[in-house]
Amino acid sequence: MKIIFITLLIINIAYQIGMRLEFAEQRATSAPVLVNPEKIILVPVQESCLVWGNFYEEQIKYAETVLSELFPDLFYSQEESGDTIMYWLHIPQLPNKEAANREINKLRNHGIVSFRVKDDGKWENAISLGMFYDQKDALKQFKEIEKKGITNAKIEERSVILKKIVIHNPTPRIKEQMQKLVEQFDETQLAQDKCERL
Repeated sequence: MKIIFITLLIINIAYQIGMRLEFAEQRATSAPVLVNPEKIILVPVQESCLVWGNFYEEQIKYAETVLSELFPDLFYSQEESGDTIMYWLHIPQLPNKEAANREINKLRNHGIVSFRVKDDGKWENAISLGMFYDQKDALKQFKEIEKKGITNAKIEERSVILKKIVIHNPTPRIKEQMQKLVEQFDETQLAQDKCERL
């Protein structure tokens, strides 16, 4: 009886050791082997995009406001598209908001309704009357404003960074709406393109 018990105990121990070795061997062969993980390259995915540009600083802010109102869930990015020289027709910085409001009333009384009051540091309370790519266009507008009695306007040459809006995977409805929207923004173009996304 002791011999049978010892024999069964040895067989049981040998069986347990054999199972553990087999399990360890299976784990070793099924584990993924990383061969040069630093050489793995993510391949960019091509997607359809609408590219709308070229905007100068005031235009891009207005364009983004309009886009967020028309398409609240639209996925797009903003990218630089170069730089250029533009001619800024403006009334220089006024001492405070009240002076800017008086100047605005004066402009409206003279029939000038297209302007923007700047609200950023260096140009705070200056009144922008337009940005022009061509100096002749800026001078023409300047003379028209002078004829209406506005004598404190100036033209300043500025180096401007142009930007573009890239709309990723636009729907046919968005494409159609964008065609109509682009017509409201002078000197901008809309183009269909392929974009890369990682």
